[in-house]
Amino acid sequence: MKTTKFFMSAFLGLALLASCSSDDDGGAVDEEEAITQLILTFVNQTNATDTVVLRWIDTNLDEVVDDTEKTVTGEFDANEVYDATLELFNMDEDFLEEDITSSQAGIDAHFFVYGTNLNFTMARAANDFVRSDNNRLGANTTWTAGAASDGTISVALYHESPSVDDSTGFGSATGIDTDIDITFDTEID
Repeated sequence: MKTTKFFMSAFLGLALLASCSSDDDGGAVDEEEAITQLILTFVNQTNATDTVVLRWIDTNLDEVVDDTEKTVTGEFDANEVYDATLELFNMDEDFLEEDITSSQAGIDAHFFVYGTNLNFTMARAANDFVRSDNNRLGANTTWTAGAASDGTISVALYHESPSVDDSTGFGSATGIDTDIDITFDTEID
């Protein structure tokens, strides 16, 4: 009987220890969460009614980016400047606010990298979230469109990357752990 109580106590102690061990970073990031929606909204600085929205919704909840789940609404105008805001959701939860930007540890563990073959330059906005290494997260950005072109815009969210760099605006990161990586077909008119 004493042996049984000992093993039960040891088992409960290990279970309690295991449940707390994943909370080393203050619980800022729940790695079991899945991103089910990404919305990247571009608003023209000189005409707020001129917006472009890149959206992905994981309609079948398979955590795979299917082309049929991506939409692009609106068109970019040549030689215009757009303020862009990125949103992420897990079902009804604001994933960006709840799991990334709610703590400095969450911000430090993430970094957005953008890519495009369109005539764009991009900078991370002054109101963006700043990581402890002084790189900006990339949730708020400013895009300047050049001449008309057809191509793509991609966004990837790196998780616990060994090194990141925001000096090009679009950003770069090492490592292979991405929480999301999506490419949208679009154009500048």
